[in-house]
Amino acid sequence: MSVRNHYDVLGVTKKSSQEEIKSAFRKLSLETHPDLNQDNDGEQFKKIAEAHSILSSPTERMKYDRQLLDASMWRRPSPTDRGFYDSNNIRRPGARPPPGLHVAMQTLSNPRYLVLGLVAFGSLAAFLGTMTSRRPDVQLHGVPMIEAWHNPKTKQWEQPAPWDPLYQQLRPELKLMPREKVRRRHMQK
Repeated sequence: MSVRNHYDVLGVTKKSSQEEIKSAFRKLSLETHPDLNQDNDGEQFKKIAEAHSILSSPTERMKYDRQLLDASMWRRPSPTDRGFYDSNNIRRPGARPPPGLHVAMQTLSNPRYLVLGLVAFGSLAAFLGTMTSRRPDVQLHGVPMIEAWHNPKTKQWEQPAPWDPLYQQLRPELKLMPREKVRRRHMQK
């Protein structure tokens, strides 16, 4: 059993004009209206009226067509589908290509998904940035401060040096000191 869309209910194609939709609705409403035809209970007329109300409005029709397109992109192929190419590997006329890069590009070009993607990417970048960033410089009265330890050998304040045996042995407490008073250490080769 196939699912009927509003175009099937009215018996028109997706490329039908407003005049064709209107005339198809008038013809079917005369046949199925419960006041004119006692055999119908009105359900068929309700479906026809709903289809006409959506397809007669250009904005509603555009939304409906987009919903149909989205639904057809994610449907599973039926066993009777022959695919995008025929047996000679030649593109069949009117066949839709399988979902791939063009579907992804269509999805990304939709402003709603583009904004959501940018927000997700931005929050991910911010989250990873906070995880990997070093401790930022602290400013005290406009003077940049960094963590340092007092080396008893050199009697100077130095940056932490995990490779230094004296630093490893003492495991000194780090204090915030003005940057210009701290001697920078470089790894010895």
